[in-house]
Amino acid sequence: MTPGTSDPVEAVLTGLFKGIGRFFKTLGYGIKKLNKAKPLIIGLVIFLGVATAAYIYRSLFFEIDAPIYFQWLIYGLFLASPFLYLYALGAHLSKAVGEYYRLFEEIGFIGRDKRYPMLLYKKEEGKKEILAFRSNIPITAWEKSKPQLETAFDAEILKIEPHGSKRKVKLTTISSDFRLPERIDWNDEYIDHKDGVYVIGENALGPIYIDVNRTPHVLAAGETGSGKSVILRCLFWQFIKKYGLPFMLDFKGGVEFGIKYEKFGEVITERKQAIELFELLVKENTARFEKIRALDCKNLKEYNRIVGEDERLTRIGVFCDEIGEMLDKQGSSGAEKEQIQKLSGYLSTLARLSRATGINLFLGVQRPDANVITGQIKNNVPVRICGRFADKSASEIVLGNTDACRLPEIKGRFLFKAGADTVEFQAYLFDDSAIDGIDANEFAENHRVITPELSQRLVNAPKPLPMKSVPKDAHAVKLDFDYGKRAVNK
Repeated sequence: MTPGTSDPVEAVLTGLFKGIGRFFKTLGYGIKKLNKAKPLIIGLVIFLGVATAAYIYRSLFFEIDAPIYFQWLIYGLFLASPFLYLYALGAHLSKAVGEYYRLFEEIGFIGRDKRYPMLLYKKEEGKKEILAFRSNIPITAWEKSKPQLETAFDAEILKIEPHGSKRKVKLTTISSDFRLPERIDWNDEYIDHKDGVYVIGENALGPIYIDVNRTPHVLAAGETGSGKSVILRCLFWQFIKKYGLPFMLDFKGGVEFGIKYEKFGEVITERKQAIELFELLVKENTARFEKIRALDCKNLKEYNRIVGEDERLTRIGVFCDEIGEMLDKQGSSGAEKEQIQKLSGYLSTLARLSRATGINLFLGVQRPDANVITGQIKNNVPVRICGRFADKSASEIVLGNTDACRLPEIKGRFLFKAGADTVEFQAYLFDDSAIDGIDANEFAENHRVITPELSQRLVNAPKPLPMKSVPKDAHAVKLDFDYGKRAVNK
């Protein structure tokens, strides 16, 4: 045989073996698809029943008035129907595997083993599409190549996560045609009634939740008019609806937390008052640590689950609408700088140590600055909510990336970051009128703290109203007073 020619028999056999290989490979895809879509198993059971019946009553096929080869053909199709069903299921996935192989090839997304990721399965969940791949490419490389992958897939990648092993990755995607609504009005039906869980808006995956048992503090940043203060007030509303004890810091003269909010707690507008409050909160934090540790608990949630109703401690929330106004040293006198230094230290201490004690910080900032958002605060406030910024450095300070510069100019549109993921969402539009006419006594009735001086801060009158009971152990203080009789800050 001359060089350059091929043996026709060898070519036929090679093609035959390749065809058999592809057939069984496609069957394998079909079996995998059964594992990811349980309803398809019903179809397989039906075809197994058909094949079994065909074998039992095979004599009927040979009574058909037709040539013998046609009788065998019909009998064979019925007998092989389960395999044909699996092949049909796998053929669709096999085609998709080829399509994604081509897409990865186009953008040069390849592993060190010179192999492209292989699609394991794809499935739809409402508007979302879940894709799972096997490859030797680390998940950090997937995250770094997210823009190129989104362009190749013509979809937005909402989440990239491991899928059982380091060689498997799962992508949650949504069509590039999907658009978030530009307004979602708040409704109390959105409240999650689990302790310490709050909802702030929605994205393509559904509601955006914050669990302060896991991530205890929140930083919300945004330019004027972005809706940052609305998010803080929405969190505040859920906090009091869950019988939390709020303190409000508003260094814009009490504009953001107005008079109507004072029936729920003290609104602080001066640094001296804030220092006094934070001193007591740090003291309360230490006392709570001792109580929680004495019962060998991990956090306030666990402690409150173990102790009796009369010993449960109230979750405390510090809501500061603008920490920039509170901590900005520019143009401050020596005495003011000393106050700012104290406040920054107390904030850092609480951010670092109050994870387990149920003292949560909800901080807002309009102009992020490294001098205001210190390393201690940044490292210990894991939840970041960021609106659009034209300034890349502001986005970097809050999120650690420049994604906020690419947000559309839509009021209430934010980025949410907790850990490595940054997702876009539309914040709920909370209307302050919801708090009008509500009875604050209902929410304050069972407020309970350890530090007596802290309880007195709650009554903003010349003389604190009497407390109902002070336990003999001189630790717990139960608060039960009429908020309606309180004097209003002037």
